[in-house]
Parts: sequence; structure tokens; C-alpha cells
Amino acid sequence: MTKGELFASVVQIDITPPVGTALEGYGARVGVSQGVHDPLFAQTLLLKSEETQVALVSLDLLGVGLGFTHRVRDAIEKAIGVPRDGILLAPSHIHSGPAGYIDELPGLPFSKDEELQSIMVRQLAGAALWARQKLQPARLGVGKGLVEGIGRNRNDPEHGPMDDELILLRVDDFDGRPIAVVMNYGCHPTVLSHRNLLISADFPGAARTTLNKIFPETVFLFTNGASGDVSTRFTRREQTFEEVERMGNILAGEVLKVMSSVATESPGDLMGFVEQVKLPIRPFPPIEEAEGTLQQLEAQLQELKNSGASHGDIRVATTRVQGAALQVELKKALEGRTHIETELQVLKLGPLALVGLPGEPFVRTVLDLKTKSSTPYTAAVSYANDEVGYFPDSHSFEAGTYEALSSPYQDDIAEVLTKHGLAMLERS
Repeated sequence: MTKGELFASVVQIDITPPVGTALEGYGARVGVSQGVHDPLFAQTLLLKSEETQVALVSLDLLGVGLGFTHRVRDAIEKAIGVPRDGILLAPSHIHSGPAGYIDELPGLPFSKDEELQSIMVRQLAGAALWARQKLQPARLGVGKGLVEGIGRNRNDPEHGPMDDELILLRVDDFDGRPIAVVMNYGCHPTVLSHRNLLISADFPGAARTTLNKIFPETVFLFTNGASGDVSTRFTRREQTFEEVERMGNILAGEVLKVMSSVATESPGDLMGFVEQVKLPIRPFPPIEEAEGTLQQLEAQLQELKNSGASHGDIRVATTRVQGAALQVELKKALEGRTHIETELQVLKLGPLALVGLPGEPFVRTVLDLKTKSSTPYTAAVSYANDEVGYFPDSHSFEAGTYEALSSPYQDDIAEVLTKHGLAMLERS
């Protein structure tokens, strides 16, 4: 290997759980999975230079806990020597995938499935071994596009901020054929509702299926961006698999457009580093006040229903009731705790810097990171390595949205994350 030379490979494996596994993502869901509509996958992109190697692992999962991430990093490092700080896990946050990979969402119990986790650790270590055997000379290129018609601000669909940007990393072999494509776009993959009991990767999976019809030898990795206050709630026409396919085609179309304009070249540095952080827990109102807020919001919701308010207004009011109910539970569960321990990560893939955030950042936070970053191509990766809840911005706390009510953090959490993320980018 000569100085400045890059090698790359990518492996995609099937991670579909057994039918009968519980599904994660909706508290209102009743019952376990009853079948498989489309398979779930994990993709491991391995990049190696003379100095180091890094691995990006995208997963068709709601999220993962930090304990699971540490197990995967240990296994991959042992298998092929990738430094632990250079391994980033990026769940897509689908709501029709298996439960069992998140140990605990702060203050709220999750069902940990030790058996599924152990199998997945072995699968991902095996994928890393396979990827090492497939390494070949490669070039990288980055491009940007705009995705319209999938996500919209779910608290203020008419005037709320949006990040419609698609950031795309193209990894080519030396003959100019795409080996892998990393797509970064922010939106909750929630076309399918809680009533769905079939395993599915939602619209990110549908996008991959469409793209592979055109590029069958290319592996496409989806990473989620500014998703905390963005969903398909106000853009989906229905909650069916036909609608999943339609929205997947919208994303795939923009990916194809950007792919065609990206020029690949010899890359810059590869780098990965992790910073441990303590996120301060907010002071919750007394239990009587929290319960009073819940009762007040329940009354407002009933008034909206009685007055024949629009579906959108009723939906927003319903989520605020859900948030207030979660606030009551958080008050009880987090009594006496002052902070949540987690981590942030920066992964440098040549011209692209990924900022891994361990939860659900809002649009304003991600736009702030992108605008202030000195790296021309910067993307935020939500749900990276850990899932510790919503990171609302100050506007959402003032408005008392569902996410703000159900978040355990102080109202400056967005500024805290932005400051940490920018400082880590400067180190790169």
C-alpha cells in the first residue's frame, strides 16, 4: 500500500429476526410480528488507508444501546483490528423492526433480548471479516441534493424548519463503478403504523430495493439525519406498503440524480474518535403539577375532537398528551439522577465528516452544526451508537411539544450537543 492510497469494501447481511419477535417503535402496538414483508439488512462499509481503518455499520433497527455498541466494537476490533473509535453504528430508526437492542431509554424500560444481541454481534464480526477479504483500491466523492415530499416538521408542518438536504458519499472502484453509496437524510421512517405487524425496513428499505434494480452490485447504506421533529405524518397519503414504496422511490430518485453528478477522487484522511459526555437531566415539575398538565392537555384534546378540528390539529394534540404522560413516568423513574452518560462520535471518511449523535436531534440543531462546521461536507447521524431520547431545541421546549415533554434533558441540550460536536469537528 502506497501513501495516500485507499482501499474499500462493503458487505450486506440479512438481519431479519424470527417471526414472533416483538416489534419496537410504537407504544400502542399490540402483538408480536406475524410475518415478513421485506427483509432487514445490515451493511458494513470498511475503509482502509496506510495509517488506519474505519467502519460504518448501518442497521435496519429502531436503535441500539451503548452496551450493544461496545460489544460490536470489541468483536470487530478483535476480528480485523479496526480501532474501536473508528466504528460507528447507524440504525435507521424503523418502527417495524425487532425489539431487544436498546437496554433502556432514559427512565423508561426497554425489553433487552440477549439472544438476538449475541447473534447480531457474531453476524457483524463475520461481516467485518468478509469485508477485509474484499478490500480493493477505491476512490471517494461527495454530493448533495434535495429530497421533497417525504419529511415535514411534525409540530409545525406549515412553518416549522426543515432540512431537506440529501448528503451522499459515493465509493467507487478504480474503474469508476460504485461499490457503495452512503445516503444521509433526516426523517422518521414511520409510513407504517402501529397496526402493522409485518417486519419491514419502511421507506429506506424500499429506496434500496429500487436502487438495486439499477445498480445490482452496489450496496446502499441509509443514515438518518435531522429526524427528531421530522416525520411522514403530514406527507404520507396512507399507511400502506404501497405508500412505503412511493416514498422509497422519491428518495431513490434523488439518490440517482446526485450519484450521476459526483466525481470520485483520491480521498483525504480517515479518522474516528469518540468523546464521553454527561447530558444534564432537567428538573421535572412536582408530580402533582405534571399530572395536572396531563389532565389539562387531555381536556384540550377532547375539546378539539368535540369541535370537529382538523386531523392535523388533533394529531399534534394527541402527541402532546402522550408526551405529558411520559413526563409523569420520567419524573418517577429519574428521581435523584442528575445526568445521562453516553457518547458522541466523529467519523471522517475522506471529504465527509459524520457527527454521530446518540438520539434524536432536531432540525435547528443539525442546521446549526452544518452551518458552523469548517468541514465542507458535514452530516449528522442520528441514533448513532446509542438511543437516549429526544434532543429538543429551545423553541420546542417553549411550545411544550410532545418531544420536549417526553425528553429528560434541560432546555439547552441542543446548544450543548452543538458545542460538543463542533469542538470534535475542529479536532478532525
